[in-house]
Amino acid sequence: MGLRRKTVLWIALALAAPVALAAQPAADVCAEQLAVMQKRLAALQQRLGNLEHELASRPAAEAAADAWRDPASWRSLRNGMSQADVLRVLGPPGRVTAYYGFIRWEYPDALGPRVNFDERGRLIAWGAVAR
Repeated sequence: MGLRRKTVLWIALALAAPVALAAQPAADVCAEQLAVMQKRLAALQQRLGNLEHELASRPAAEAAADAWRDPASWRSLRNGMSQADVLRVLGPPGRVTAYYGFIRWEYPDALGPRVNFDERGRLIAWGAVAR
């Protein structure tokens, strides 16, 4: 091999080395991001499984549409109940509103009693609204 050809080869290697070294941290970042996404996916799959199980365990007949009118139904509510549990106790809400950080179910509308759920869908507050 000629001197000129060897020189060109060494120059090419010298120029390619930083590019190859820079690619390694990018691969590390991608691997870290992939690990984070896989962890998040596993958590979402677990949550989906829990919700599917909860849905499958619902009784065939849901609460009567006007069960919310019964004061005993309101007294049976407890902090941390799931939306499915509240649906079984009070029946379907007349109105659902999503706010930043919580969801409100209103019976039968914005002027009636209401229940609030946190971002996980767990009961955090309930009560009547003065008219």
